[in-house]
Order: sequence, then C-alpha cells, then structure tokens
Amino acid sequence: MIGRYLYWSDRAVRRIAEDNGIDLAGRGRWTVGLNWQVFQASRAGSERLTRNRLDEARRVEKALRAAVVEDLVAPPPAAFIKGTGKVSFARFIQWYAKGPAALLHVQTRNATGRRVDICLFGGMDNVDGFGPWDDFEGGWTSSAAPAIEELLRTRGRENTWFHDDEEYRSVEALKIALHQGSTGPDAEHEGRAETRAFTVGHNGDCTFFAQVYTDVVLDPGRWRFQDDDPLAGADRIIVGRPLWVRTAHPEATVRYPDLRNGPGWTRWWWLRRWLPRRNPRPRALVPSPSRGAGDLPPAQPAVRRRRRGTRAFISGDPS
Repeated sequence: MIGRYLYWSDRAVRRIAEDNGIDLAGRGRWTVGLNWQVFQASRAGSERLTRNRLDEARRVEKALRAAVVEDLVAPPPAAFIKGTGKVSFARFIQWYAKGPAALLHVQTRNATGRRVDICLFGGMDNVDGFGPWDDFEGGWTSSAAPAIEELLRTRGRENTWFHDDEEYRSVEALKIALHQGSTGPDAEHEGRAETRAFTVGHNGDCTFFAQVYTDVVLDPGRWRFQDDDPLAGADRIIVGRPLWVRTAHPEATVRYPDLRNGPGWTRWWWLRRWLPRRNPRPRALVPSPSRGAGDLPPAQPAVRRRRRGTRAFISGDPS
C-alpha cells in the first residue's frame, strides 16, 4: 500500500507498546557460524536500517484489538478508536503548556446514523505535510483552554474546572475545534475553515488510530444550540490523543495557505522554512456564496484575540 503518515506520535506509540508488552521490532535474525571446534547459532538484534511504521502500526492494532472500537455504536467509553474519513488539522492555542499543540478533528456518523465528533490533541511537531507557516494569528480563542490542558495532562482522570462535568468539558473541546480562530458570525466561516485563524489544512481520505481520554453522549434535553451553530446536531463527543493518521492518497491533502493566498504560495516552501515566522492576515479570502468577490469589505487592522463563553444554554440558563 502506497501512502503517507500525516501524523505519527513516536513517543505515544512506544509508550503504549511498552505498557502492553508489544514488540514493535518483531523477530530478530538468526545467524549461523561454523568453526573447527563448535557449531554456533545466535539470534541477532532486531534493529532495522529502515523504520517500518506500517508494520509497527499493525502490531499495535493487533495487540489492542479487543479494546479498539471502529463502528462507534457500542456505548461509551471506548479505550481506543480506529476509523476513516476527513481529518482536519489546526493549531491549538494553549494557556499554560509549552510547545506547539495540534488539534485534529473528525466528524463522522456511526452505523446507526448518529453524529460522532472526535477531537484529538497532540504535538504539532508530529504533523507531517503542514508547517508553522500554514496558519495565521487572530480571532477567537477559548477561555476553556486550561480545562482542556488539564484533560490532556491527566488523560481525562481529573476535572477541577467544571466540577466533574464531562459533558460540559467535551462541548468546550468541540467548540474549540469548530470555532477557534473565527472573527465573526458562524455563517461567514461555514464550509470555509480556511478563513479561520490557526487552521492549516485537511485530508479527506485518512485512516486514524487514537487513544481515548473522555467519551460522552450528550443529553439531548440539556443542550440547545443555535440553528446556525456547527455544534447543532452533535450527539457523541470523543476527546483523546492521536497515535497516527495515514492517508493512501497524499494528493487529497488540502493546504489552507493555498486557498488563502493562491497556489503560488507553495513555490517558495523551502525558503519559508528558514524565514522568521510571520502571521499575516489572509491576503485574499475565498468569497462567501452570499456576495461576490467585488463586494468584499476593505482590509481591516488585525483583530485582537477575544475570549467568549459557550454559545449553548444549559437547562435554559446562559453559561
């Protein structure tokens, strides 16, 4: 199979392998030696000249198959999930944790037709195919970021921010995936994720494997979202960390700088690797269906990031 890993967390894969007795290297080679005194046979080490990630992934999946959920029909919680579909990549803006973080989002439906949103948080240095120049600054960031950082740090075991309310925290994680970087009404960004800050791209034909931290089904009587809110219709939310994302069709990768700035943006990719990071506003956005390119408003100064609460209502009371 010809493909490419768009995301691979070597540290997470090795940690899970060590904790579960999984031999990633496989069997070693046998060597035979003969001299006039004795016949000798020894087992060589398993070190390879070329890393075989595809084989390592298969070994992990095989060893964990009893704990892996694919159809997403079984009730929560799942321990590990595997699936296929469109994976969106963005940068997660943290408050306290150091290092660039990546946010991967998958929206799918299970065998019964129920919507499932998967929010996976990992390291941006594990992403292959996108670079630090692929996003831009500005727009909304979440005041619930510390709660998500705690979720990731404790692997879902602690929740001191929302009083053990996993539904609320899961909604906040999904809201980050769908709203982070927005600068106006949801209608202005609907179907055009490249217009939101911190987004870098997507691939519509991926296989993903992830470890689950929290897995909840929303109480339909508790949550009421506005009709134009992308969260409307959310049913099950899974939050965790990605182990890998693989695509068999690298050409299906869509890089948002190309949509924001034109295809010529990729011609100087090798030079941008060494230039200081810049975060300009998009030079030209794809016009929304409601207005033509000539009707776009004049450029505005960079918008300061603002924080807002959830747009949902809990039991009729604004949060």
